Amino acid sequence: MDSRSEDFMHIIRLDPGEKIMESLLNYLEGKQDLLPSGFLSAIGATSNCEIGWYSIPDDKYQTTVIGENCEIVGIIGNIAWIDGVPVVHAHITLGKEDFSTVGGHLIEGTVSVTSEIYIHKVPIPVSRAPSEKFSSLKLIEFKGP
Repeated sequence: MDSRSEDFMHIIRLDPGEKIMESLLNYLEGKQDLLPSGFLSAIGATSNCEIGWYSIPDDKYQTTVIGENCEIVGIIGNIAWIDGVPVVHAHITLGKEDFSTVGGHLIEGTVSVTSEIYIHKVPIPVSRAPSEKFSSLKLIEFKGP
């Protein structure tokens, strides 16, 4: 991983073999004051990616692993905090060799070539709290006025 940041922008490059979510959480650790919340976007390639689809009746994510090399057509997500610990909520779209696409909630993915991630700082502090309706989810909650 390599990264640069200035003011409201953080740019991260992940290399082959690195885990996307693990790397993002490691990067964010200890940066709550610098990044009270944010949104991210990314592109790249992955060779092994676990994605999920939230089942309302089951109140949990159904997951599958895409175990082939795919283009990361896009990742979009946000950053919040729970008791000083970063939480990344991201969705991913993957482009397959046959030019079909598949996507869902990003559980984890292994970079095959690179991943280029842009994090945009938002100065509004955001945390997550348990949902009253869905017990397995933690939804965004605003701190302060």
